[in-house]
Amino acid sequence: MNVKRKDFEKKFSELTTENKKIWAISKVEELDEDIIELAIRLVCLDFINYVKITNEAIVASSERQKTGHKNPITTMNHPTAVGIEILYDCNHNYLSFYEINSPVKGNGSKMVSAVLTNLPQSWILAVLMDWSEGFWDKMIEKYSEREWIT
Repeated sequence: MNVKRKDFEKKFSELTTENKKIWAISKVEELDEDIIELAIRLVCLDFINYVKITNEAIVASSERQKTGHKNPITTMNHPTAVGIEILYDCNHNYLSFYEINSPVKGNGSKMVSAVLTNLPQSWILAVLMDWSEGFWDKMIEKYSEREWIT
Protein backbone atom coordinates (compact mmCIF):
# COMPACT_ATOMS: atom_id res chain seq x y z
CA MET A 1 0.00 0.00 0.00
CA ASN A 2 1.30 3.44 -0.90
CA VAL A 3 1.56 6.24 1.64
CA LYS A 4 1.22 9.90 0.66
CA ARG A 5 4.15 12.27 1.18
CA LYS A 6 2.57 14.28 4.02
CA ASP A 7 2.04 11.06 5.98
CA PHE A 8 5.54 9.59 5.59
CA GLU A 9 7.11 13.02 6.16
CA LYS A 10 5.31 13.13 9.54
CA LYS A 11 6.79 9.73 10.46
CA PHE A 12 10.25 10.81 9.32
CA SER A 13 10.12 14.09 11.22
CA GLU A 14 9.44 12.16 14.43
CA LEU A 15 12.70 10.24 13.91
CA THR A 16 14.83 13.20 12.83
CA THR A 17 17.08 14.62 15.53
CA GLU A 18 20.25 16.66 15.67
CA ASN A 19 22.25 13.47 14.96
CA LYS A 20 19.79 11.55 12.75
CA LYS A 21 18.13 12.49 9.48
CA ILE A 22 15.74 10.52 7.28
CA TRP A 23 14.26 12.12 4.17
CA ALA A 24 12.79 11.47 0.73
CA ILE A 25 13.86 13.60 -2.22
CA SER A 26 11.27 16.10 -3.42
CA LYS A 27 10.28 14.01 -6.47
CA VAL A 28 8.94 11.24 -4.21
CA GLU A 29 5.19 11.76 -3.82
CA GLU A 30 4.25 8.32 -2.50
CA LEU A 31 6.13 5.45 -0.88
CA ASP A 32 5.29 1.82 -0.37
CA GLU A 33 4.77 0.95 3.31
CA ASP A 34 7.46 -1.74 3.10
CA ILE A 35 10.00 0.82 1.89
CA ILE A 36 9.07 3.27 4.66
CA GLU A 37 9.42 0.60 7.33
CA LEU A 38 12.73 -0.62 5.87
CA ALA A 39 14.13 2.94 5.91
CA ILE A 40 12.96 3.42 9.49
CA ARG A 41 14.66 0.19 10.59
CA LEU A 42 17.90 1.44 9.04
CA VAL A 43 17.79 4.88 10.66
CA CYS A 44 17.11 3.22 14.02
CA LEU A 45 20.48 1.42 13.89
CA ASP A 46 22.77 3.21 16.33
CA PHE A 47 25.52 3.70 13.71
CA ILE A 48 23.31 4.99 10.86
CA ASN A 49 22.81 8.75 10.89
CA TYR A 50 21.46 9.52 7.40
CA VAL A 51 18.84 7.79 5.26
CA LYS A 52 17.90 9.20 1.86
CA ILE A 53 15.02 7.75 -0.19
CA THR A 54 14.45 8.19 -3.90
CA ASN A 55 11.85 6.59 -6.17
CA GLU A 56 14.20 3.65 -6.73
CA ALA A 57 16.77 3.57 -3.92
CA ILE A 58 17.42 3.82 -0.22
CA VAL A 59 20.87 5.08 0.77
CA ALA A 60 21.84 4.90 4.45
CA SER A 61 25.12 5.73 6.14
CA SER A 62 26.95 6.86 9.22
CA GLU A 63 28.40 9.76 7.21
CA ARG A 64 27.45 11.95 4.29
CA GLN A 65 29.32 13.96 1.72
CA LYS A 66 30.47 17.33 2.97
CA THR A 67 29.66 19.20 -0.28
CA GLY A 68 27.10 19.04 -3.08
CA HIS A 69 23.91 17.15 -2.28
CA LYS A 70 25.46 15.79 0.95
CA ASN A 71 24.41 12.24 0.09
CA PRO A 72 24.98 9.39 2.53
CA ILE A 73 28.31 7.64 1.82
CA THR A 74 28.16 3.95 0.86
CA THR A 75 31.37 3.69 -1.16
CA MET A 76 33.02 0.30 -0.93
CA ASN A 77 36.28 0.35 1.06
CA HIS A 78 35.58 3.80 2.49
CA PRO A 79 37.83 3.94 5.58
CA THR A 80 35.22 5.25 8.04
CA ALA A 81 31.68 5.30 6.60
CA VAL A 82 29.32 2.44 7.38
CA GLY A 83 26.58 2.37 4.76
CA ILE A 84 24.27 0.52 2.43
CA GLU A 85 22.51 1.31 -0.84
CA ILE A 86 19.48 -0.70 -1.85
CA LEU A 87 17.72 -0.45 -5.20
CA TYR A 88 14.04 -1.36 -5.23
CA ASP A 89 11.11 -1.84 -7.56
CA CYS A 90 7.77 -1.96 -5.76
CA ASN A 91 5.86 -3.03 -8.89
CA HIS A 92 7.80 -6.30 -8.94
CA ASN A 93 8.70 -6.57 -5.22
CA TYR A 94 12.37 -6.61 -6.17
CA LEU A 95 15.13 -5.43 -3.84
CA SER A 96 18.78 -5.36 -4.86
CA PHE A 97 21.70 -4.86 -2.49
CA TYR A 98 23.75 -2.46 -4.60
CA GLU A 99 26.49 -1.23 -2.26
CA ILE A 100 27.47 -2.03 1.29
CA ASN A 101 30.47 -0.91 3.31
CA SER A 102 31.47 -1.45 6.90
CA PRO A 103 34.94 -0.94 8.31
CA VAL A 104 33.39 -2.11 11.62
CA LYS A 105 33.01 -5.89 11.82
CA GLY A 106 29.41 -6.94 12.33
CA ASN A 107 27.71 -3.78 11.09
CA GLY A 108 27.24 -5.19 7.57
CA SER A 109 25.17 -8.08 8.89
CA LYS A 110 23.23 -5.68 11.16
CA MET A 111 22.28 -3.59 8.11
CA VAL A 112 21.17 -6.68 6.16
CA SER A 113 19.17 -7.84 9.17
CA ALA A 114 17.48 -4.42 9.43
CA VAL A 115 16.54 -4.61 5.74
CA LEU A 116 15.12 -8.14 5.94
CA THR A 117 13.41 -8.03 9.34
CA ASN A 118 9.64 -7.87 8.76
CA LEU A 119 10.13 -7.50 4.99
CA PRO A 120 7.38 -9.66 3.44
CA GLN A 121 8.51 -12.91 1.85
CA SER A 122 7.05 -11.71 -1.47
CA TRP A 123 10.12 -9.51 -2.01
CA ILE A 124 12.78 -11.05 -4.27
CA LEU A 125 16.33 -10.23 -3.17
CA ALA A 126 19.36 -9.76 -5.38
CA VAL A 127 23.09 -9.31 -5.05
CA LEU A 128 24.27 -8.36 -8.50
CA MET A 129 27.92 -7.50 -7.81
CA ASP A 130 29.63 -9.46 -5.06
CA TRP A 131 33.16 -8.39 -4.21
CA SER A 132 32.73 -9.27 -0.55
CA GLU A 133 34.92 -12.37 -0.37
CA GLY A 134 32.20 -14.43 1.32
CA PHE A 135 29.95 -11.94 3.13
CA TRP A 136 26.99 -12.43 0.78
CA ASP A 137 27.40 -16.20 0.82
CA LYS A 138 26.97 -16.05 4.61
CA MET A 139 23.94 -13.74 4.34
CA ILE A 140 22.26 -15.92 1.72
CA GLU A 141 22.84 -18.96 3.93
CA LYS A 142 21.57 -17.14 7.03
CA TYR A 143 18.42 -16.02 5.19
CA SER A 144 18.02 -19.14 3.08
CA GLU A 145 14.22 -19.05 3.45
CA ARG A 146 14.24 -15.97 1.20
CA GLU A 147 14.31 -15.99 -2.62
CA TRP A 148 17.71 -14.69 -3.81
CA ILE A 149 19.09 -13.86 -7.25
CA THR A 150 22.88 -13.92 -7.34
